[in-house]
Amino acid sequence: VGGGTGGVTTAAQLVRQAGGPGAANIAMIEPKDQHWYQPMWTMIGGGLGYKKENSMRPMSSVVPKGVNLIQDAVATFNPSGNSITLKNGSTLTYDYMVVCAGLKVDWHKIEGLQEAIADQACPVSSIYDYNTAEKVSQVMGKVKEGTMLFTQPACPIKCGGAPQKVMWLWESNLRAAGIRDRVAIEFYTNLPTMFALKKYGDVLDKMAEEKKVVVHHTSNLIRIDKDTRIATFENLKTKEQTTKKFDAMHVTPYMSPPDEIQNSPLADKTGFIEVDKNTLQHINFANVFALGDSSNLPTSKTAAALSSQVPVVVSNLVHQMKGETLTASYNGYTSCPIFVGDNKLVLAEFQYGGKVDETFPWDQSTPSRLAFHLKRDFFPVCYWQSYLGGTWFGRNAWFKPSSAY
Repeated sequence: VGGGTGGVTTAAQLVRQAGGPGAANIAMIEPKDQHWYQPMWTMIGGGLGYKKENSMRPMSSVVPKGVNLIQDAVATFNPSGNSITLKNGSTLTYDYMVVCAGLKVDWHKIEGLQEAIADQACPVSSIYDYNTAEKVSQVMGKVKEGTMLFTQPACPIKCGGAPQKVMWLWESNLRAAGIRDRVAIEFYTNLPTMFALKKYGDVLDKMAEEKKVVVHHTSNLIRIDKDTRIATFENLKTKEQTTKKFDAMHVTPYMSPPDEIQNSPLADKTGFIEVDKNTLQHINFANVFALGDSSNLPTSKTAAALSSQVPVVVSNLVHQMKGETLTASYNGYTSCPIFVGDNKLVLAEFQYGGKVDETFPWDQSTPSRLAFHLKRDFFPVCYWQSYLGGTWFGRNAWFKPSSAY
């Protein structure tokens, strides 16, 4: 269930594991007719040269051969009966199910946000949608003096580092244009530091101080008035509300699992799919697995995390089908490549519990030009040519992890 990064990649690896197209009966449920490389939206909004069309392919072109694409959405899950009901009213049964339906963007949860983004004359936008990412670059690029605001909400989001990535990119763009001293930059975040892991948080906190970015910690955007260009924030601790006038604003909206997941027997109390954090098997339904953003895995929701989760799901699903012990284990690995301007990037990598787990033989909290080019130039090509085809295994590159197979 789901035709995003997790769904396509899992299906591709299952096809390969089964022996090729036609060797297994696999269906993919996905209503959209487009597939997006969402990490590119940060680069589009940050002015790194990409167009939104570079981030999209027709869904039919990325679905693995031999996989039956059903272009509809799930209305209800009935895991006790091994079935799902689609929104068109039909019911499908399954022997095994993998759910990777991602997160939905709740634009309506911030008062005035939908109206502000839809108004092309209002300098408010977000990188979190295919149709709004380019507006970010447009509204930020028009600012020659005044105040730019960037926000990060109090909820789990896709790519927790993205809200500040776009900020650092525009801070750098302003300096390159020679007008940084005429534009104030303020970052409103729900976190007490710039990044949850101390190693990277300390570097980014110091960077904010050095680059004169005003950071408002434990703050949450609750309202936008598009006509007066005034944003209202609430302090998460004191509940005190403050207002700020802006000349351009990037908003990270609230996000949550799809309603059909939240309202299903698959969900835990928070609305996310309840799985074993190591095997990725559902706690209550042995023939159901889940991965990615809609699962309750206690790690950052990124494409890098998926690249380590997919081989575990594929391996354990095959073992489950054979009645064997599940041997593959996911350790929570994820990566947050954070653009910090000046064609450099901080490459945060860690496991469950915030344990730093870096790949390269240098201190990855130090801004790196090589890491920048990996993110900007290599990963987009790798995504379309290898990742979706089931031949890319994250930090293991093109080599299947022995722990999973």
